[in-house]
Amino acid sequence: MDVQLKLLYENPVFRSYLFYTAILTIKMMFMSLLTIRQRVMNNSFVSEEDAMYLKGMVSRTNEHVERVRRGHRNDMENIYLFFVIAFAYIWTDPNPFLANFLFFAFTVARIVHTCVYTVVIMPQPIRGRAWLVGFFVTGYMAVRTLLHFC
Repeated sequence: MDVQLKLLYENPVFRSYLFYTAILTIKMMFMSLLTIRQRVMNNSFVSEEDAMYLKGMVSRTNEHVERVRRGHRNDMENIYLFFVIAFAYIWTDPNPFLANFLFFAFTVARIVHTCVYTVVIMPQPIRGRAWLVGFFVTGYMAVRTLLHFC
């Protein structure tokens, strides 16, 4: 293995990043399965061939399906940004404990956001607070990265 790659692989912050990005990737994959589940449970399919095959109807406005899709879109609006800025943040040589905590906090916040928005629907401000945790973690890493490299 190349010496630089070996050093990167042994970096605890990079390893933490890989661990949490794997969890978040699986979480986003789960959202696709949750959308399918809602479509089947509510007989609400997006295409004629799906509706005919599964003996349902074509509907693009089912609230149960749309809620999960909105949650998935919210993931894409936030998790992809995290993937990019957390990777850049690694290169600032952050404290491993702090970096691991930030990655953990973001991941838990996104899981909580999904649970209270799409699985067990709970009233605000729970979802908003979960979103804010992720927002502030991403913002903190972005600012620290910007300051480090300017």
